[in-house]
Amino acid sequence: MKKRRLFPPQRMYREYPWQLWAIGWLAVFKALWWLASQPVLPDHILQLLGYKYLIGMVPLLVFGIGIWHRKRWALWGLVAMALVHLVFFAIQRDTFQAFVVQTEFPGLSPILSLLALLFNGPLGDVLILLGFPAMRKHCVAVSDLPETD
Repeated sequence: MKKRRLFPPQRMYREYPWQLWAIGWLAVFKALWWLASQPVLPDHILQLLGYKYLIGMVPLLVFGIGIWHRKRWALWGLVAMALVHLVFFAIQRDTFQAFVVQTEFPGLSPILSLLALLFNGPLGDVLILLGFPAMRKHCVAVSDLPETD
């Protein structure tokens, strides 16, 4: 029986593409960040965002891990998810209120808002799409990769 690994052992080699590692982590954080955020928004917007994040959580986790393992299906799935998210944010512009984080510490609010835009908002999706050429380059030769136990 083939042993399944969360992290590919090749990630520790110098030749392993850092872009795949970074985009995989971005997908994982996009899947989980919403669990730690508590935006103060009207109920209908919170419900809409809740459904969006709940439906997208498992695919983002699976695609992020698949990208680490250089799987071609994960590449296309992650790109499709990013495009769907961008269309969602283009249509539902009032959801951008969720990315403005208010804290008691004035210097911390912009940093947390930027992280919310990166992990929950369209900024992370744009970065995933910008990483498409690197992902495509490194995920194409999956069949040529040696199997590890």
